[in-house]
Amino acid sequence: MEKATQRTGKEGELKVIGELLRRGFDVYTPLIDIGGIDCIIKTDVGYKEIQIKTREQFTTKLLFDVRDFQPKDIFFIICYNINEPDTFWVIPSKVFKENAYSLKKYGKLRLVLGDEDSKMRQKPHQFRNNFFQLREGTKESAQELRKVVKVSGWQKLKEMYPNVDAVEQKIREAKEKGYSKGYIKVLENLRRYWKKRQKGV
Repeated sequence: MEKATQRTGKEGELKVIGELLRRGFDVYTPLIDIGGIDCIIKTDVGYKEIQIKTREQFTTKLLFDVRDFQPKDIFFIICYNINEPDTFWVIPSKVFKENAYSLKKYGKLRLVLGDEDSKMRQKPHQFRNNFFQLREGTKESAQELRKVVKVSGWQKLKEMYPNVDAVEQKIREAKEKGYSKGYIKVLENLRRYWKKRQKGV
């Protein structure tokens, strides 16, 4: 059983690292265990630490367990279900911890996403395949955001930030971290869009 679990974990780890490489990230893997960090990626604004969690989920509840940790801006957890090969949940460590519940007996945190149609799955929808947040604050981030809007219109952006609250939270974060005016303007346009939808315009 343990060997099967290790095999599943390694399969997911290689799949995620392959996806990061495909998207143009420089990826570094440690030779020894360094606090649960599976790989490190390099960006123009420094390094990001990545922990990869893999499940081979056949039941309705999709859940991921992580050893309790101290959140950091540079620390992300990428969750991957082998049975959803094109879906990667790129979740900032702070968001993971805020939305997980504690398994104190085991010193772990558990994030439950639920099945495909559940509210639990919709809540973190903005982090589904959201790799460009790993570049936020860089020129690549602004270029990728423009590409998303150009190629798929509003649809992709709406999936990442599906309501006014999600957009406003992102705008606050963008201003705090000094993101570009163009980046913030796109988010403000999306906020106006959602506000109009709320009013039924």
